[in-house]
Order: sequence, then C-alpha cells, then structure tokens
Amino acid sequence: MTELYKSKLVEIGDPILKEACKVFDFEHPPIDPIELQEIFKRHLIGKNTLGISANQIGIMERVFIMYENINTRNILTCFNPKILELSKEQVLIDEGCLSYPGIWLKLKRPIAIKVEFEDEKGKKHDKEMTGLPSRIFQHEHDHMEGTDFTRLASPLKLQLAIKKLKKKYKEFTRHK
Repeated sequence: MTELYKSKLVEIGDPILKEACKVFDFEHPPIDPIELQEIFKRHLIGKNTLGISANQIGIMERVFIMYENINTRNILTCFNPKILELSKEQVLIDEGCLSYPGIWLKLKRPIAIKVEFEDEKGKKHDKEMTGLPSRIFQHEHDHMEGTDFTRLASPLKLQLAIKKLKKKYKEFTRHK
C-alpha cells in the first residue's frame, strides 16, 4: 500500500472537502479498487460511522462506502455514484458528519432515491433506496460534489448547533 493511501481523516475545514472528486477510472485505476474498499472498511468500522467518502480521507476519487443495512451490517462500496431520481416526499431528521464531529443538524432530504454506481469490480448497479440508506447515500454523494451537510442548513441553524457543541465541551471540561 502506498503512503498516499494510508490516509487518515482530513482536518475540519480542509479545502479538499470543498472540491468535487474525479471519476474513478477502472481502466487505469490510481489504486486497486479492492484495496481501496478495504481501506474504506477499516475507516467505516474503526470510526463507528454510517458512511465515509474518499475526500474525507484525502483521496479525490468518486467513491464512498456506506452501510446499506445497519442491522445486518451489509456494506455497499459505491464507485462513481449518481443520483438519478429524488422523491418529492422529504423527511426532517438529525444528521451528523465525521468531518464536523459533534455537530448535529436537522435537515430535510428526500425520503427515497434512485441511484446508479459501480462496485469494486466496475460492475454497474441501479438501486432504489428509502429511509436511512437513502439519507446516507445522499450525504456521501454530497461529499463527492464538494459540499457537505453544513451547507444544507441555514446559517442560524448552524450557529445554534456550534453553540450547543461549545456548551457541551465547556460542561465536559468543567467536570474533568
């Protein structure tokens, strides 16, 4: 494994998180897709998260990994993901992100989506997703586009979430 791909989570505010990722080229892969999938699995499990995008670990390829089913721990690796359709029905729930630890925002997203992606072998898949898998896919897809969940919230909601986090931190350090 090359040094470049022993990646750790990029720091909060790293400009890489605001850049769109490039298409993963299966004909001339920058890294073996199976090896990349294993790197992602280690991050997913080690950080106890629902999904993680390549740019969150410093890799500028269009790929992310997510739990397709939390209960069965079924993992889905999505190369070159696309959202083809979004449902009109939306749902408002709390959302967090490894790139902004401790910040939780109530966000509205479509409850169902139709997607296309390639697996680690370059095989195309079409899927319909609802509920939590739909939300995870949308969140990680946003990362591929160089955006994140904080941009989906109003400035006031974001300020309140940061204020709440600072208050928790202050309480935590006071009890040490």
